Amino acid sequence: MKLFKGSRPSEADFHEAIAARSERWYAACLKITHSPELAEDAVQDALLNAWNKRHQFKYTARLDTWIHRIAINAAIGLLRKQKPGVFHPLEQEPESPDANPEQQRFEEELGQGLAASLSGLSEMERVCFVLKHLEQWRLKEIAEELDTNVDGVKQSVFRAVRKLRAAMPELKSA
Repeated sequence: MKLFKGSRPSEADFHEAIAARSERWYAACLKITHSPELAEDAVQDALLNAWNKRHQFKYTARLDTWIHRIAINAAIGLLRKQKPGVFHPLEQEPESPDANPEQQRFEEELGQGLAASLSGLSEMERVCFVLKHLEQWRLKEIAEELDTNVDGVKQSVFRAVRKLRAAMPELKSA
């Protein structure tokens, strides 16, 4: 992916980013929403928003990273619109095409265990955990996005990790 200096991304640039990264955006949204339909909606919303706001694109960033961030925000926004307590755990995590069959089985079992365990978290704990540990966001970024403070994010991540370790003993050494 190229960096843009002084020109707004073209339609071809968007197509290139979509071809290269759409599965990654979908997987990230799926981890946040735990709903294939909401994840698809989040990615679609993100692409529409990115295209409509391409004039706001910061030229020091990569287009795919910018869209990824918009997709995460769209997933969080869709979660906020859902009724509290409505949560459907994933039946299966997306597969990694590079892993060998044994590694794929291990990742599938771990993913199913994590998906089931994530359902035991509050929405705030789940979103904070996913953004911090799976998406590698900084605590300050999470706090700003969720309109809360860093201490609240830290507490949510701490509670999430504690609950996940209790629910998944194989993670205790992590």
